[in-house]
Amino acid sequence: VPDIVKVANTGDGELGNFALPAHIDHQWTPVPSSGSFLYALEVPSSGGETRFTNLTRAYESLDEATRREIDGLRLINYNPFIRLREGGYGGGFATYRTPDIEPIQGSEHPLVRTHPESGRRVLFLSAHTEVEIPGYDPARGQALIGRLREHLARPELSYSHAWSVGDIVWWDNQAVLHARNAFPASERRRLKRISLAGSRPF
Repeated sequence: VPDIVKVANTGDGELGNFALPAHIDHQWTPVPSSGSFLYALEVPSSGGETRFTNLTRAYESLDEATRREIDGLRLINYNPFIRLREGGYGGGFATYRTPDIEPIQGSEHPLVRTHPESGRRVLFLSAHTEVEIPGYDPARGQALIGRLREHLARPELSYSHAWSVGDIVWWDNQAVLHARNAFPASERRRLKRISLAGSRPF
């Protein structure tokens, strides 16, 4: 029986009503999930949209020099929930680990992965979580990740879904970022999520 996660600002739900930056689920684990379903039970009158960013298009729309630079690089993805206790999404902790920051639990994956079904190349990078390119000069690595994250913010790479009650949305966690807009704390937003088993990125 799959685990059903309550994504809600009511009762024992998770994640409140604040904005969540664009991310890949379970990227800090050795085997991230392959995808997720979200089912809308209650939605606010405004806000709370989910934005999806196409990471295949993000890679393919990079200039050739940048693609050559990042092909073959590895990326350590640190567990954001550990840092969440220290600062929270939206600020309060580093988005690139430098030598002066104590390391935490995380997993190393290709910065550019190959989709296991389509065979296409994917820029496998979240927009805000703490990362590190092993073996890279910290300043150079931080600058590179910053440039890539600016690229991910281009509006033509994303679709924003405004929820209606009864909507079921699936996304490919191997090739898509998802983010959430903030919504009024006085309104209820309840969804249920099921994540699917994935494979080790290559």
